[in-house]
Amino acid sequence: MTEMPELERDPRKIALQLLSAASLPDGQIFTELDAPRYTTVDYYRMACHMIFACQRCGNCCTTGDPIRLRPEDVAAIAKGLKIPLNKALKKYTITDPKKAGVLDFKHILPCKFYDLSAKGCKIYDIRPWSCRIFPFLGIYGSEDQIKVNESCPGSVETMKILKEAIEAARADAKMSDADDPAKVRSAKAFLRVALDSI
Repeated sequence: MTEMPELERDPRKIALQLLSAASLPDGQIFTELDAPRYTTVDYYRMACHMIFACQRCGNCCTTGDPIRLRPEDVAAIAKGLKIPLNKALKKYTITDPKKAGVLDFKHILPCKFYDLSAKGCKIYDIRPWSCRIFPFLGIYGSEDQIKVNESCPGSVETMKILKEAIEAARADAKMSDADDPAKVRSAKAFLRVALDSI
């Protein structure tokens, strides 16, 4: 998972923004046709990403199966490794046997790009989206709960921190602004920065 030094990482501030962002649905706030719509759960995931600090245990890279790839993931890997797209497709991908048209990394357990000695990803800056959203699994805009991988100590700690911050924020938050569309929009934008950064 990514370290996000430019983002706000104060759990209390994140919790306050989260509570505001979750108070009204995107459909009421973003009237533009091309604005992406996210669920309340998505905003919780974004908050998790802002707080998360990878503990470099390597569990995600050594146990992830399958590691899904979007076409843009393969294109980024090809560009980053300075090889043709067709070579990257042939060398690093297979079609998922359970999902037609979906690509997976060919070499996993551990991931071919995991560096055991450095306990890190060799292609971290161009890692696939499925790796970027780990450990708060799910596809943004589609699932109704955050699925945390219990084998990731950083995610377990993140959930504990976020829950405590939300409880504290609820205890002393001025929720009178919760219905103010401008404040809710601002809170949603604050959290969306995390999604854009991962």
